[in-house]
Amino acid sequence: MMILILFSQFVLAESLFAKRYYDLASIEYQRMFFFDTSAYNNFQLRLNYTIAVLNQDFFKGYEEVEKLFRDFPEIDTESKVILGRESYNLGNYDIAVNILKSTPEKRLLGLSYLFSGQYSNALKEFQILDGVLAQEIEDFINRPKKSVTRAMLFSSILPGTGEIYAGNVKQGIQDFLLTSLSGFILYNSIKNKKYVDAGIIFSFLFNRFYFGSISNAGRIAQMANEKTEMQWLDYIKNKYPIKN
Repeated sequence: MMILILFSQFVLAESLFAKRYYDLASIEYQRMFFFDTSAYNNFQLRLNYTIAVLNQDFFKGYEEVEKLFRDFPEIDTESKVILGRESYNLGNYDIAVNILKSTPEKRLLGLSYLFSGQYSNALKEFQILDGVLAQEIEDFINRPKKSVTRAMLFSSILPGTGEIYAGNVKQGIQDFLLTSLSGFILYNSIKNKKYVDAGIIFSFLFNRFYFGSISNAGRIAQMANEKTEMQWLDYIKNKYPIKN
C-alpha cells in the first residue's frame, strides 16, 4: 500500500513538473521526500525539485542549488547546463554564472556575465565566441555616460544645472526657482537684521532646497544611466536570444 502511495506521489510530482506547475510540484516533491527519505538522494528528483523552487522563490531556490551541489558534487555537465539555463531564463544571472563556469556552454555564460553587470568578463567570452557581439559590448562600455559626480558638482555651483545636465530640464528649473526664492528670502531676512528668521529660513528652506538640488542631480544622473543600460540590455536580449 505504501509503495502504491509513494508511486502515486512520484507520478503526480513529475507530471506537475512536466506541465510547469512548479508550486504544486514542489509540494508533492516535499511530500515524497518526507515519506521516502531515499527519494531525497535521487539526483533527478532533486534537480527537478530545485528547478521548481527556483521558479517560485529566488532565495529558497538559491539555497536548494547550494544543497544540490553539496549533496551531489559530481553533477554532470548536461544537468549543470539545464540548471544554468533555467536560472538564466528566470533572470537569476549570478546563479547562472556560478553554475556555468565549469561547463562548455560559453555563450550562455557570456550572456549571464553580461546581464549580471560583469561586462569585462562578458567581453572576454565574446571576443572568442562572437566578434559582432563583443564589439557591441565594447561600444557600450566606452559609450559616454552621465557623470553623477559632475551632475552634483554643477548643482552645488548653480542649483538646477546638474539636473538639466542629467536630462531632467523640468526638475532643474524647479530646483533653481525654489533655491533662488529661498535664497532671496534668506537675504532679505539678513538685510533686515531678522537673524532668528534667517536662521529658520536657512535651516528649513534654503538648506533643504540647495542640498536637495544636489541630491536630485546625482539621483537623476544615476537613473538616466540605469535607463540607458536597461534599454541596451533589452536590445541585446532581443537581438541575441538563447535557443532552448
